[in-house]
Amino acid sequence: MGKLKSLGRFVETDILVIGGGVAGLWAANRARKFVERVIIVDKGPKDWGGQAFFSGGAMVAVIPPDNSDEFVKDLVYYYDGFCDQEFWEEVFKKSFDRMMEYQELGYKFIKESDKKLKGIPQRGLEHIKCYIGEPFGIGGKNMVRVLVEESERLNIIRMGRIFITDLIKQENKILGAIGFHSISGEFYIFKSRAVILAVGDCGWKTSYHHNTCAGDSIYLGLKAGADVSNCEFARVWNVPKLFAWEGQTYLLPLGAKFINRKGESFMDKYSPILGANTDPHYITRAMAIEARERKAPFYLDCTSMKPEDRELVTPKGKGWLEFNYNKLKGLGINFFEEKIEWTAQMRRSTGGIKANIQGETTIPGLFVAGRARVVDPAVYIGGLSLCITAVTGYMAGESAGKFAAETQKEIQINPEEIEEKKKTLYLPLGKTGIPPKEVLREIQEVVFPYDISILKHEGSLNKALIKMERIKEKLIPQMVAKDPHYLMKLNEVKSIAFMTELYLKTSLMRKESRAGHYREDFPKRDDKNWLKYIIINLKGEEINLRTESLPMHKYKFKPERFYSDNFIFPN
Repeated sequence: MGKLKSLGRFVETDILVIGGGVAGLWAANRARKFVERVIIVDKGPKDWGGQAFFSGGAMVAVIPPDNSDEFVKDLVYYYDGFCDQEFWEEVFKKSFDRMMEYQELGYKFIKESDKKLKGIPQRGLEHIKCYIGEPFGIGGKNMVRVLVEESERLNIIRMGRIFITDLIKQENKILGAIGFHSISGEFYIFKSRAVILAVGDCGWKTSYHHNTCAGDSIYLGLKAGADVSNCEFARVWNVPKLFAWEGQTYLLPLGAKFINRKGESFMDKYSPILGANTDPHYITRAMAIEARERKAPFYLDCTSMKPEDRELVTPKGKGWLEFNYNKLKGLGINFFEEKIEWTAQMRRSTGGIKANIQGETTIPGLFVAGRARVVDPAVYIGGLSLCITAVTGYMAGESAGKFAAETQKEIQINPEEIEEKKKTLYLPLGKTGIPPKEVLREIQEVVFPYDISILKHEGSLNKALIKMERIKEKLIPQMVAKDPHYLMKLNEVKSIAFMTELYLKTSLMRKESRAGHYREDFPKRDDKNWLKYIIINLKGEEINLRTESLPMHKYKFKPERFYSDNFIFPN
């Protein structure tokens, strides 16, 4: 123990939660019911709340008389059959309790005049609705606030600016993690009976409110020996060209529409039934095709929305969305009265770590929650992320809490191994070489083109892999950091590069189109050969891919209807 303490700041706990967003907060709060010592570490500021801080605060939940079977059937249809039905049944069954708990903690949802919660139907589905936080525009910020207040009451330690670089594993068990403070540079060693990974998606730093998504979970999980899946599915969004905006999920069901340069509501051509009231993946595919036909740019037109619906989704309260809205007004831009130019944006991979329903991985002592785990094939429903983070955080916290409470055997951490990792970690500091930002820009130029991110094709994917090999071999080894902050950025870029390679290889392997994955050279679903996960693991430095069929024999509902059948894209 003395040798470990000489290497850096040594912290011992029962549960270590990596990630201080709402999934991590839910996990920590629940784990505290079973153990005394719980610590949350986050690479951002203490208590900032991760991506939830920037969200509208809407949440999907099964509110009686709705039932979970109806919601699961909606997802089987929406996900083109690629749905873990047992997992989602459990999530939906627990969703109402989590919504009620939010309200008990002081969070508010918008209600109708009859006091019923205001639900907005999603993506043309029969049952699933999201419920909006009050006031609109700062709901996520308020969700974070009530969860942090509960963590404070439970005496949970919360630490900001700590970047975790490795999980500590011995005798095939997770014993903690190591990392450093991104301001002071101080080295940290965390010893823990259980670790919960609750970091966000694996992204490409596309805009300021997604600047922290960097593939941390996949990189940490694979290096520790866990399996990863769904890396071929990436979330492609459509966003205003000049600013960020939260809320098209609510705008489209309330009458907003997308039009092209000629003023045509072009989604009516690609989907006469759903039009623009659908997932952004289908809209951005149509945008890419329309752009090739020289019908760009594209605009969101909110002018046909009812006045009361515009008022409902006008940002209120002191938050980033309200700041954006007022800034636009100051520039003479009226979001709801004008046609605003929008464009496609490659946001983040939805790959995650494989786990059972309760969040337990195949590595003893390692649990996952929220977007760190395998959840969906990229197509998205408004409010579903905040349902996932609450429920899976709660479940992983309970599983890890029980595991830690029952763990008796003490395994000593090997100080020589930690010392070697520490030396490797700090090597890039103060050297001459390539700044991380330049390497990130090279990676973005590989993955952002439409024939890599939207209309994938074997030829373009192979060319992108060749470019990534050059980045991996020539540029990444030359990255340097002038201080601890940039050392964090350097490690993020390593994760992003690794995740990009996984995205390209698995996109090549899946020779079909399904949900958020579209191959222009394989534009149809192939249920016979591809109702399967692509599973990734590491053997040394080698990436291994295999397939694993969905256990359809165990599931209640056989796929009979497919959401993608609502769309007509040219072959």
